Amino acid sequence: MIEILEVGIKEMLDNSNTLFSYWFVTGICNYKCDYCDVYHKERIYPWTTKERIIEFLNYMGTIRNQRVLLYGGEPTLDPDIFKIVENVNSYIRLFTNFSRSLDFFKQLLDIRKDMTISISYHISHSNVDETIKKLNFLVDNNVAKIRLKIMGDSRIRDKVKETYKLFKSFDKDVEVYLDLVLPNRNGDIGAKWTPEDLEWFLPMQNHKTLRLTYKEDHKVKVRDVSWNEMRTTMLDSNNYYRCGAGGKNLIFIDSNGDVLPCKSHLTSLFNLDKDNFRDNLDKISDKGMICSHMGFCCETDFPKKLVCKRRIREQTKNIRNVLL
Repeated sequence: MIEILEVGIKEMLDNSNTLFSYWFVTGICNYKCDYCDVYHKERIYPWTTKERIIEFLNYMGTIRNQRVLLYGGEPTLDPDIFKIVENVNSYIRLFTNFSRSLDFFKQLLDIRKDMTISISYHISHSNVDETIKKLNFLVDNNVAKIRLKIMGDSRIRDKVKETYKLFKSFDKDVEVYLDLVLPNRNGDIGAKWTPEDLEWFLPMQNHKTLRLTYKEDHKVKVRDVSWNEMRTTMLDSNNYYRCGAGGKNLIFIDSNGDVLPCKSHLTSLFNLDKDNFRDNLDKISDKGMICSHMGFCCETDFPKKLVCKRRIREQTKNIRNVLL
């Protein structure tokens, strides 16, 4: 019998001294996918606030090893995205649905190539030939890292499998993987995927971003797993997943200037428009929070040390994720 002890993101476990700063650039998105609700938060924020965010990030980059992750919405739709990419000094990971034109990405790479471009490929909205053309351009121009995540909508699973096979055979330096999504964001993840479907793609996953610590036959073991394997085969693993809202290595920044412990918490630690961030840096190191969300919220959650179940029960009966 296997007993799950802890699940965490490998990148963050291997870089425990790195600050992962997620910047919600804009909620605007040109796709209206029913498995995503981000586009309801559509707004463009003023450059003056973004300047303060960049000042804050660049300061943090002088005192900590830092990675800045630009997400949305669709961050490439923000009118200031080129200025953001140009002025942030830390290593950048740009999340995008890759819908902008080839000319846009030519302008982007004229500014910066030392970054990761993480692409979400939405089959119902995307064109394969255009995507391949842009992928070739990114590879030929030596972008540091390229990831292509195919959104696995079970309503079009045959098309998903066909697309997955196509890009997996793409003879370029692109990391391709599949992410299960659920229509209308309710029910069990992968509910419309048959056992045969799951058996087909799980062994083919090359994106094992998580590290699983478990006990088997009284021995503690460690192995890498993918998100899809977690979601479909480890039904009780949420109990052992530690998010980073209370840790020292993760912050979220809204383009209104709010610095947040995580993207699901509405109460900010401080605001970069209203507060002097230098007077509030201790709040990043010691957030002192307990998360009220059940299960893990998103791919940016970060594992903390295990906390005994007795302590959890003492604090609340309803909270699964205890943040140190």
